[in-house]
Amino acid sequence: MYKHLVFWKLKESANGMSNTELRIEVKKRLDQLPNHISEIVSYETAINIGNYGASFFDVSVISAFKSEADFWAYTKYPVHDEVVSFIQSIQIDEQIVDYEF
Repeated sequence: MYKHLVFWKLKESANGMSNTELRIEVKKRLDQLPNHISEIVSYETAINIGNYGASFFDVSVISAFKSEADFWAYTKYPVHDEVVSFIQSIQIDEQIVDYEF
C-alpha cells in the first residue's frame, strides 16, 4: 500500500472568505475526490481543531492507494488538478509525506 499525507496552512482570508470558511471549502472539495477517482483505497480529510502552539496546519488529507502507480494515476485526474489549483491559490504552506506500508 502507498500512503499520501498532506498538511496545509491557509491564508487568513482569500476570495472573500475567512480562514474558517477556507478550511471548510478545502475540506468540501477534497471530500469530493473519492467520488471521481477509483484508485483511492481510503481517504480521510480533517480540519485541525488543535489550539496549542504546535498546531500549525489548518487542513489535512490522509489517502491510501494499492500502489505508487495508482497514486500517480490519482494525480492525473482533472478534478484532482482543479482542487490542487484552488488550494495552491489560498495556501501559505504545504507539507507532504508519502510512504509504503
